Amino acid sequence: MIKNIKYKPAIIFIFLNMLIIGFCESIKGVFVSQFKEVFQISDSSIGFMFSLSIFGYIISTYAGGILCSKFGQKKVLVFSTIIIGISYLITSVAPTFTILLISVFVTNIGTGLQGISVNSISPILFITYNTILINLTHFFYGFGVSISQKFSGNMILKGFTFRDVFLINSGLMLLSLFFILFTKFPKVEPVNVESNIFKALKSKLVLLFIFAQGLYVFSEVGFLNWFVNFAQTSYNFTIDQATHYSAIFFLVFTFGRLTGGFVVHRLSIKRSMLIYLSMSLILFWSGYLLKSNFIILISLSGFFFSIIFPTTITIIGKAFKENTSYIMGLILSFVSIINMLMNSLMGILSTYLSSYIAFSLIPIALSLSLLFYINIFKKIDTL
Repeated sequence: MIKNIKYKPAIIFIFLNMLIIGFCESIKGVFVSQFKEVFQISDSSIGFMFSLSIFGYIISTYAGGILCSKFGQKKVLVFSTIIIGISYLITSVAPTFTILLISVFVTNIGTGLQGISVNSISPILFITYNTILINLTHFFYGFGVSISQKFSGNMILKGFTFRDVFLINSGLMLLSLFFILFTKFPKVEPVNVESNIFKALKSKLVLLFIFAQGLYVFSEVGFLNWFVNFAQTSYNFTIDQATHYSAIFFLVFTFGRLTGGFVVHRLSIKRSMLIYLSMSLILFWSGYLLKSNFIILISLSGFFFSIIFPTTITIIGKAFKENTSYIMGLILSFVSIINMLMNSLMGILSTYLSSYIAFSLIPIALSLSLLFYINIFKKIDTL
């Protein structure tokens, strides 16, 4: 398999870069309680912070599709890595919640640009073994997330603050920039982009992808952002206990991505997606309804979350042969809008009702996502 793959250094860089981004970006959820204590803010303010960060991601994902088409993915990767590194540095010294909001917003502009760069160059890099390699790319992101959960929990127990950890993150982005500058990527010729949002949104398939993936992404990101806070406030878990279960989720999630590409390759996209989504629903709902004694079931559901996002990227590439970068950027932008609105609602419900009730939004969103994916598969019957 390795002998048939071109641009090996670029692929290795993509893998390592996704690991670093996954590690750095997933830490915010672990520090929710620390943010609340340092800046004297409520859960609704935390919800606003997550929503604002997603808004930055929305802007950059839409713009990123156009920028990648005009300037190439490598230039966009260099620019985005620089602004992420600077924003982490600002986070590490933020004196007020307002400055923290600005830095988080800028961070997600950078990660949005990185995301669309990686996802749009993947079909070019992964000409052979497409499904396997795209799942492996997102495996490294999940691996970074998994490491970060236990790492950040241990850092908190040792007396480190979010300021210390985000300073480390800034250094990691400097390392990533160094590798980018010396990595050769395939040359992508600039193209004129047909950027008519309203025309694209007339496509029922585009809308189905937006809602299917948007609700799924909220489920994944909602877990990442809110699980630790949910476990602490609903079940009086310690930070060590909460991050332990969070780490299990992302450990099995990461293993799922490592193996998921081979499963999809063997079973077909449609069958794999339906099986994984159904199993994730059964486990998550069971762990949620059976409460603290069965919270491990929520953690284990992470295995079945694993293939949904990267496999959807593959499906979008197959469904939209022309103007792919722009359509992908457009879909991911609206996906982020759904994610932003749902995260904001999560913060409001957590503040005015309870964190337990608010957390039910995740399995509800996952259930609705499955229904939209079923409709996608009815329209694309060749998967």
